[in-house]
Amino acid sequence: MTKVKLKGAAALLFGMFLAVLASDGPIGRTVEVEGHVYCARGSSGVPIDAVEGAVISTSLETTTAVTNRSGHVHLRTRARVAGDEFYIITVQAGDLVWRQRTMSANMTGQQFVLEDQNQVRAAAAGEPHFVRPSKLGSHE
Repeated sequence: MTKVKLKGAAALLFGMFLAVLASDGPIGRTVEVEGHVYCARGSSGVPIDAVEGAVISTSLETTTAVTNRSGHVHLRTRARVAGDEFYIITVQAGDLVWRQRTMSANMTGQQFVLEDQNQVRAAAAGEPHFVRPSKLGSHE
């Protein structure tokens, strides 16, 4: 083989290596959700009342994690997500279900405050409906 052919083959192999490396980046990422679940925010805006026993899951797979006494949770999925793929994080505590749509595979250091957004009450039958609690445990 001539030097020109060798250089061309080396350049082709290098280009293929870069293409494989670049395409595996976002697809190769598993989702990690880590943080604390709280009932509400105090008058100063700081999260209060850690929730023990809340179940955290994603729309990617059936893996779940449960908060400990301090409300801490750590969930790592086996499913892989692309950089442009949306999925939903669900936090369920009793009949309150809190959902957030996201694209980030790295959801660490999160503070899930159940009273911050509209929560979804888990309906026994049919589609769940959105409710805004006037105070935790009291739904309209």
